[in-house]
Amino acid sequence: MISLAGFACIVLFPGARSPESLIGFPFWLVMVWGPSLAAIILSLHDGQFTALLGRAVTISTIPVSAWILVVAPIAFLLLLRPSAPEDATPIGLGIVATAVAFNLILGPLGEELGWRGVLQEHLNQHIGWLAASLLVGVIWLVWHLPLWTIDSPHAQISLPLFAGHVMCYAVIIGAAYTLSGGSILPAILIHLTVNLASNLALFAGFRDPNSWFDSSMWLYLVLALVAVVLVYARTGELGVRSLGS
Repeated sequence: MISLAGFACIVLFPGARSPESLIGFPFWLVMVWGPSLAAIILSLHDGQFTALLGRAVTISTIPVSAWILVVAPIAFLLLLRPSAPEDATPIGLGIVATAVAFNLILGPLGEELGWRGVLQEHLNQHIGWLAASLLVGVIWLVWHLPLWTIDSPHAQISLPLFAGHVMCYAVIIGAAYTLSGGSILPAILIHLTVNLASNLALFAGFRDPNSWFDSSMWLYLVLALVAVVLVYARTGELGVRSLGS
């Protein structure tokens, strides 16, 4: 409901269609922060607020395998840069720093307390981490769908391509969350590096967002499969269990 309220305001005010505008930023902030705000409200009600925030900064339980998943999207950008359809545009540290801050605020910080910190945590215990990741991925995708009904930055991306990416991201992030014993930090960081890679791809020569999403699709699919193997190697569980088990 929080996200829908923000989206309704974006629909009502055409000048708010872009998160980069002064008019749009506050409304996008409300929309994007819906999942985390809902998680905060639920955790306050259950007396788990401190524990939730603690899991968002826990580093000690994060294994090397999860850190590999964190840096992979940036590695993909460097790997694919020579094959970009257009010439790269030089960028400075200021642009990179701005992109990091912008993507952190309008992305993982507003979503991951809800998606992974509450929803994935609950589902992992009942249906296994992989089934939970796929279900969270479907919900995450549906949550994004209203953006294709307006002239938003997301609407420039082929919906089937975006859907494929989201499901891969969900498995990769769910694996990192599971490998890290419930730490939300790797989920936040992978969400950040995924968004950052797609944004910086524009400067790397992928001017059309679809060219980046198309070129990187197979890499994210391979990484998702690797993530499943990493969790199986560490836990011995495939991550899918029946509701009655």
